[in-house]
Amino acid sequence: MSSLLVALVVIGVSLVTAVGAHAQPRSAAGDDERERTFVEQLRREDPSVAERYVTLRDARSQAITTLERAEAQYRAVGPELRAGFVGKLREAQREYARASLALLDFLDARDRQSVTTLQEEIGRINRLLEERARTRARLEDLLKP
Repeated sequence: MSSLLVALVVIGVSLVTAVGAHAQPRSAAGDDERERTFVEQLRREDPSVAERYVTLRDARSQAITTLERAEAQYRAVGPELRAGFVGKLREAQREYARASLALLDFLDARDRQSVTTLQEEIGRINRLLEERARTRARLEDLLKP
């Protein structure tokens, strides 16, 4: 069970780094490897959860692409024409926010589940430690003259 504990901690740490803010540049090799590892772990645990994550991640990536395109178009036109692009830009921002929130909701739910599992594992380990302490005390009593 301690390997489960380690795996859950690694996943939790990976989550913090796997989902960065839109404006943060990514180091492709390291992030891609962490992402692949995370998805593989999800697939081992539950393929449907992994598919849900991939769908949400891809939707967010598409929303980022759409937002970046809308921002570029907005910047490319002169100030007198920008009013015509504001609606498109705002809709792209909303879609990015919706996709990001859906991904965050997924990750929050997963992290809450991990916390519950870790708390249960900690409780189990604490019970084992208490049992060994009682056993130790009984054995030490046997050594007394």
